[in-house]
Amino acid sequence: MSFTTLTALAIDNGFRIVIYFAGIKNNLLEQTTKRLKKDLLTESDNSRFFKVYQSPSIKTNGHNDIKGALKLNRKPAILITVLKHTKHISELTEIFKTIEVREALGNNGVLIIDDEADQASLNTYARKNSKSEDWEDDEFSSTYSSILDLRASLPNHSYIQYTATPQAPLLINIMDLLSPKFHVVLTPGKAYTGGKTFFEDNTDLIKTIPDLEVYHHKHNPLSECPQSLIEALQLFLMGTAIVVNIQEKENFLSMMIHADREQDASKKFYNWISNIIDNWSNRLALPDNDPSKIELVTEFYNNYEDAIKRIDNPPTFEEVMSEVSQVLLDTNLELVIQGSREIDWSNATSHILVGAEMLNRGYTVEGLSVSYMPRYSISKSNADTIQQRCRFFGYKRNYLDSCRVYLPLDSILEYRDYVEHEEIMRKILKENTLETVEQLLILNGSMNPTRSNVLSTDVVSHKLNGWRQMNALQHIDENISFVSDFLSNQTFKEFKNYGTDDRNHRYVKLEIGKVIEFLKDFKIMNMPDALRKSSTIQYLRYLAEKKEIKEAYIFEMSYAYDISKSKGTSLIDSKGGLKLNNIFSGRSTSGKEVYPGDKGIRFEDSLCIQIHKIKVKHTSMQWDKKVLYTLGIYYPEDFAHSFVGVEK
Repeated sequence: MSFTTLTALAIDNGFRIVIYFAGIKNNLLEQTTKRLKKDLLTESDNSRFFKVYQSPSIKTNGHNDIKGALKLNRKPAILITVLKHTKHISELTEIFKTIEVREALGNNGVLIIDDEADQASLNTYARKNSKSEDWEDDEFSSTYSSILDLRASLPNHSYIQYTATPQAPLLINIMDLLSPKFHVVLTPGKAYTGGKTFFEDNTDLIKTIPDLEVYHHKHNPLSECPQSLIEALQLFLMGTAIVVNIQEKENFLSMMIHADREQDASKKFYNWISNIIDNWSNRLALPDNDPSKIELVTEFYNNYEDAIKRIDNPPTFEEVMSEVSQVLLDTNLELVIQGSREIDWSNATSHILVGAEMLNRGYTVEGLSVSYMPRYSISKSNADTIQQRCRFFGYKRNYLDSCRVYLPLDSILEYRDYVEHEEIMRKILKENTLETVEQLLILNGSMNPTRSNVLSTDVVSHKLNGWRQMNALQHIDENISFVSDFLSNQTFKEFKNYGTDDRNHRYVKLEIGKVIEFLKDFKIMNMPDALRKSSTIQYLRYLAEKKEIKEAYIFEMSYAYDISKSKGTSLIDSKGGLKLNNIFSGRSTSGKEVYPGDKGIRFEDSLCIQIHKIKVKHTSMQWDKKVLYTLGIYYPEDFAHSFVGVEK
């Protein structure tokens, strides 16, 4: 809907042509073309103002069609849908290279809309190219090259990327021609149900598939239909009977089964479901006193309470089962694999779709209420990949109470982590430019942000919990000036008197906004400390909103100590260059009080920042006895997080 609206706005503002990269599967291409015609042509009412062409080429006389449309006096908008594949994009490019189309187009604007922009468009040789010494030796993946060729053939165009998972576009090299220069965060309507709906607000809709029933084509190729799938199917049929036949809130509902990427797995699950539907339909037609029917009805009854638990004034079990037999007779079972037919959603009360890659990203399963997804990854998952499998997100508020999502436990935990990551990412993107986001994502360390081959640099990943020290070895004079001004403007409290100047510290409790400003103005240049600083700022913003943490602590360590008396903190050589050995003094039993060590100087209810004034000890005259400020940061376990970013 967003890019349909964008299309209309572009036409209003003088663009003549809109090109859509409509995914890598034919079903996505057909879906996009059909929706554009429905929304813009409105049953041919607007046919004078819009011309829609699917996958035009010179072979199909597409150049003459486009040239003719460009020359029409009423200047119709030309909408071109094309598969995101090098062959189809290259054929379109050849049209724009023809003299007649170039002359007819002139300098008129062209808008390219890249749907699912993180998939297929990006250069999969980026990682390999980063290791070459000469840019002239760089390689480009075929689809990426064809996109660049198309853009080069258009004298005046804009390129808009759409995706629900922007991790890859955000992290690719900023010099890449597909690296975004600005962004817009889309806000869904109130009826939308997404990650928060299922994994935070309505966790009872998520059901765990037992480990022994989790399908894997190598490690657990099931020989018979798992019981959890039978339960899911019964809940779906009862839910459809209630929502469609009894309440008449929807015209149909759907169930999706996504077991494994292998087609053989889809065929196996399809056969199981086909046999079950036939079996149940026949048994429910038997006399009420038939033992086989009684057994089946009892099975349904065992799931009845679950089916109605969220429904106000639910129908009786007898009413539901009367309609279940009708739903079974009006069920459309589809094996959705390459070459399968387009689904006629209006032609059945219930649809059951069994498939894998064809049901992956971008494809809308209309009326989806029950999802059964035993698919999982043995290796570390990519965050954008697992999110794109969530066909169960969408506008389902009207029948949410009958929705169920069956997943393995590991997948449930991954999705919970992903939802938190996505909420932080959306908030940060809403409030910042891409420049200030700094190619940085808050993400649980159990997942990779995206596939590594599209990233030209290493992904830095760190867990922020407990104590972390910064190594502020650049901009020393600026930091001294800044910290001195900051300290002089605060009213501190004594933490505790441990009897000696080097062990007595003071603190100030500041609102999160002030702490963020302090971190922003304190200069950290080395990697990965710069990423750690940026991620801390992002996370503080998230904590302030999400977990209502309003304040944090800043400590001035050893505030009365004469630094000239210090023996100094040594600099050591590390893989990333020089770094301070250890800024934290250890525990000590000498003196009138047992000193817990610098790491004991903290509060557990929020983030704590220690300001350390350090005298450096080193063999070189450049560094020996140099005085500087650096930071130690404590992340309480309740607020610990991970982040990923790319090397600058």
